[in-house]
Amino acid sequence: MGHVSVAEHRAAVGRLLGDGSTEQVTLDRHAAGRRLAADLVAADDLPRFDNSAMDGYAVCPGPPDPRGYPVVGDVPAGSAPDFALSPGEAARVMTGARLPEGTVAVVPVERTDASPTGPAPLRVTLRGELTAGQHVRLRGEDITAGAVVATAGSAITPALIALGRSAGCTSVTVHVPTRVAVVATGAELAPPEADPGAGGIHESNSDMVAALAEAAGCRVHRVEVCSDEPDDLRRLLDDLDADPEVGLVVTTGGVSAGAYEVVRQVCSPLATFDFVHLAMQPGGPQGLGRYGSTPVVCLPGTPVGAFVAFHVLVRPALDRRHGAPPARPGHAAYVGRTRRARTGRVQFVTSVLHDDGTVSLPDARHLTALAAANCLVEVPEGVDQLIAGDVVVVHPV
Repeated sequence: MGHVSVAEHRAAVGRLLGDGSTEQVTLDRHAAGRRLAADLVAADDLPRFDNSAMDGYAVCPGPPDPRGYPVVGDVPAGSAPDFALSPGEAARVMTGARLPEGTVAVVPVERTDASPTGPAPLRVTLRGELTAGQHVRLRGEDITAGAVVATAGSAITPALIALGRSAGCTSVTVHVPTRVAVVATGAELAPPEADPGAGGIHESNSDMVAALAEAAGCRVHRVEVCSDEPDDLRRLLDDLDADPEVGLVVTTGGVSAGAYEVVRQVCSPLATFDFVHLAMQPGGPQGLGRYGSTPVVCLPGTPVGAFVAFHVLVRPALDRRHGAPPARPGHAAYVGRTRRARTGRVQFVTSVLHDDGTVSLPDARHLTALAAANCLVEVPEGVDQLIAGDVVVVHPV
């Protein structure tokens, strides 16, 4: 086994996964959560025309008339007025309705003597001051045709769907989700519905890693659990390599130097694979390569090690493929009792980032601490302890 740094192996994972592909999809609810691979450009002005922001009366002021304004038209939303207002005239308009030419302002119906329902009156009297432009939405005041609605890399949110569709956009160019298969290995692993027996354990890695992949924007195509028999794993990897719906395989377990490390046994003889031990805790044993034409990333078998390795090593490459901006670690002040740390390796400690900007380590071990954590604290390889008040690097998870 070689011995490489975390940064070197993270870069190797990035090279293995490479750049993703793009596709054009309809801008609708099914696009939510995808990321733009190209700028989204407005196809139309928003608003498309001058329109009313209120139910009321469009008016063009003229000489005062004690009888009020003659109402020369009635404009519901969705219609286009075929008349213009002359000085001293008004038209009834609904919210969102296109305003007739000559409109200076819109007066809410509450500020008139007109009934809010029923047919439009012949005349209307206004109450209060009239300010030019009041309750008028001007064409293109939100966005104009040809303007950038959202830049490449932006996530498609429900609000962006509303904005884009309102600006006449019907389709978007997005990054294609990576299609993933997850394989948990180990003779000791029992499925949820089975009794693990005297020497077995409840299997948890497969769905944990699948959930991590989905949170990273992947589409998980298959989730498998495999024994420690090399022939079983070889047949499974052959099947996954032949599956056109699988673009990446992530395995857990079987990567150390023991006698039954099935992933290493099957894949290390291949010239396309490399197994290393990182200067990192947890998750030191790692592997990666190609099985046939399919990229394979091999994570350690402990749930905490697999969780940490996915976040630290795999998630950055997936984010790049999916057009997500690089995650930026933050800083926080450590609070709590002094904690010893092992030097010679980078440690990623499951931790809790608090609302006040401080970070603490759960008073628990292993999976209990993982379940309580919302971040990883990075402890550099030369640091042998954490003391209250130390400023630490924090990676949200």
